[in-house]
Amino acid sequence: MLRKIVNRLTGHTGSSQPGASHAAPRSIHHDGQKPELLETDKWALSACMGTIIDIVGVHPYPIDELFLMAAAYEFHRPQVVIDIGTHHGKSARIWYELGRLCGNDAVIHTIDLCDPTHPENPGEMWAKFIKNLPVNKHIGDGCDTASELISQKPDANYLLFLDGDHSLETVRRELKLADAIQQGCLLLHDTFYQPNSSYNHGPYLAIQECLGRRSFKQVLHQHAGLPGVSYLCVG
Repeated sequence: MLRKIVNRLTGHTGSSQPGASHAAPRSIHHDGQKPELLETDKWALSACMGTIIDIVGVHPYPIDELFLMAAAYEFHRPQVVIDIGTHHGKSARIWYELGRLCGNDAVIHTIDLCDPTHPENPGEMWAKFIKNLPVNKHIGDGCDTASELISQKPDANYLLFLDGDHSLETVRRELKLADAIQQGCLLLHDTFYQPNSSYNHGPYLAIQECLGRRSFKQVLHQHAGLPGVSYLCVG
């Protein structure tokens, strides 16, 4: 039912084949210049949502979070995407599809520890959504691997997506990657904060600590409810 509503609102045909979207998102320019802060053509971007939802659904990324992820991608049009926390490969597939829809040929890397003892290890479902797609899959520590990748192209325009181990200490380390890039943005998932709940507040607390030690060009949160996503603009 939700998919039908989205398709009706966006005019999407229900096909997940390339080119199914009726309107490719495009950058907004004021007086010939790109705006300083995130701004996107929401109508054009909305027309792409049906395509994305047909492929990955709305779990673990609800529509409002998908929209912020898509808006960040469309605005920055990154040269390199580094996705920490592969799991089923849904987020990496989102970046791939957004690149196709935006006409932006980003190099996509996705990183996972692939720890078989972890309770959320997907087993044979690992990276299912990016099977046979041009996405570079890495096994290892997310922060260490991302640091190595960034060192190879320090001047590139990056989109970093942090959705791995949500512990406070891990996200603290990952947020230091902001100091390694010169332009682009970070997106963090599972950043919703509800005091006294049993939900893991590591990402939220790590962001608050980070904001206390450094500033970002723009900070946005999609926190209407769980799981939540946050956007930090660098440079």
